[in-house]
Amino acid sequence: MKPISDIGDLEIHAYVDREIEASRARAIDDAASEDRELAGRIAAYRADKALLKRTYSPLLHEPLPPAWLDLIQNHAPQPAYSWRLVGSIAAMILVVIGALGFYLNRGQPAPPDVVEAALQVRDDAPIAVNNLGDARHYDATLGRIVNAGIKVPDLTRMGYRVTRLGFYGRAAEIQYRDGQNNLFTLYLRASDGKTRFDQFEQKGMRICVWQDDRISTVMAGTMSAAEMQRLASLAYLGLAA
Repeated sequence: MKPISDIGDLEIHAYVDREIEASRARAIDDAASEDRELAGRIAAYRADKALLKRTYSPLLHEPLPPAWLDLIQNHAPQPAYSWRLVGSIAAMILVVIGALGFYLNRGQPAPPDVVEAALQVRDDAPIAVNNLGDARHYDATLGRIVNAGIKVPDLTRMGYRVTRLGFYGRAAEIQYRDGQNNLFTLYLRASDGKTRFDQFEQKGMRICVWQDDRISTVMAGTMSAAEMQRLASLAYLGLAA
């Protein structure tokens, strides 16, 4: 099996598209839970894929312009020029995506800071649960709040069990405890469409922000940077329904 350190862009694409052997996909899952850079690359590729789908899906059912049809039927290009055409089209797509992103974000007010919102609700989760099975009864509610197909992550591999859930209009929180009763929280709300990955200390806690095109996730706990990285990766990957 190829070493995890040799994972390249093509294999990440195959992993994101679910076009990879199950054993290799599990190996990449495990590696992403340990490797911050790899986990960030996976999140970025997923966000790029979603952006391309949203941007170009409406064009799939549009008819080709008559001039293009005429060019295809009557002027078959020579191989030497076909790759040049492909490169030109790819460059044009990149320009369109960049311009679209600039246009959509122009003049938009900055959203409330997701970290501050997460810390404000951290100590107020009203629904107690005894185990992951009980928590999974609320998966549908969780998905509706953030408008995405997600589920309560299983963090038992890292020694954390889910204990409480909180729902706050358009945001939700999941609380976990380890064997020493240390608290780890997972705050979720719908994303503003921008990608973000960051880890830092704030108010005496280790914070990890992981945002893709669907959900904005803030993890908080008192732990080392390495432990937070492993927990954050396990939590983010575990959200996928």
